Amino acid sequence: MRYMTGDLAKLLGVTANTIRRYSKEGFLTPSRDISNYRWYESYDIDKAAMIRLYIKCGFTHEEIKSMLHSHSENIMEMCSKKLENIDSQIERYTRLRHWLKDNIQLMKTVNELKDSFLVRKCPAIKFVIFSIEDEILNEKKRLETINHFMYTAPEVQLISIYDKKDIENNKRPSARTGWAVKESDIEIFNMQNIVKDNIYVEYQPSVECLYHSAEIPLKDMYDEKRHIEAVNNCYDKIWQHMKENGYKINGNIYETLVNAFGESISFLICVPIEKGL
Repeated sequence: MRYMTGDLAKLLGVTANTIRRYSKEGFLTPSRDISNYRWYESYDIDKAAMIRLYIKCGFTHEEIKSMLHSHSENIMEMCSKKLENIDSQIERYTRLRHWLKDNIQLMKTVNELKDSFLVRKCPAIKFVIFSIEDEILNEKKRLETINHFMYTAPEVQLISIYDKKDIENNKRPSARTGWAVKESDIEIFNMQNIVKDNIYVEYQPSVECLYHSAEIPLKDMYDEKRHIEAVNNCYDKIWQHMKENGYKINGNIYETLVNAFGESISFLICVPIEKGL
C-alpha cells in the first residue's frame, strides 16, 4: 500500500513538513507520480516510526543519518553508547532528586525548629573550605577540590563552621565557609580518590548535637548591624536552652544554608553538645 505525505504524517502524529524534512535529509526515499506527488511505501511507515523512537531516545539527526548505511553491529554499538549515556543521566538525576528531597526535608526541619530545639546525632561529613570571613582561599589544589565537591557530588551542602575555641574564649568566631558531603556518600559519589590524603579536606565526626534554625530577613543580610543582631539573638536562645538543660559545647558549630531565596534566608544550626560537669 502507498501513502501520500499527509497520510504518513497523520499516522505518525507529526506535521507534513516533518515528513518532507525526513525525505530531504535522506531518511525516506519516496517515489513520485506523473503529477510529481510524493508516495511512500508501507516500509516507510516502519522506518519513519523507528526514526521517531530514536529521536525520543536522544539520537541526533546526524547520528540517525550515519545509521542508514551502517552494518547492524555498528548500529548496535551506537545504541549501546546511547544507553550508557541515558544510564549516566538517570544516575545523575537520581542523585539530584535525592538532594532536592533532602533539602525539602531540611526546609521542613527549619520550619519545625523556629521556636524549638532538637537533639540528635549529626551525620559525619567531609568538607572543603573556600573562604574565611571575606577572604577567598585560592590555592590551586584547594580550588580543584572545591570544584570536585561542587560538581561531583549532587548532594553537596553549603556550610559555615565556627571554631569551638573562639566561642569558649568569648572571641568573635570567624566563619569558615565551604562545601560538605556526608561521609557515607563519599563512596557513592566515587570521591575516594579526591578526599584521600587531601590536606584541604576536613572531617566533622558524627556526635550528639543540638539543632536549631535561624531565619534572617533578606534586607538584614545586607545590613551588617542588623545581621549581627539577628544572629546574636538566635545564638542567645541556643545558649539559654543549653544552660537550662545542662549542656555544654563539645565541638565546632556548623550552619547549613537551607534556603537562599525569598524574603528570608534560612539556616540549620548544629551545635555539638555534651552534658556539663
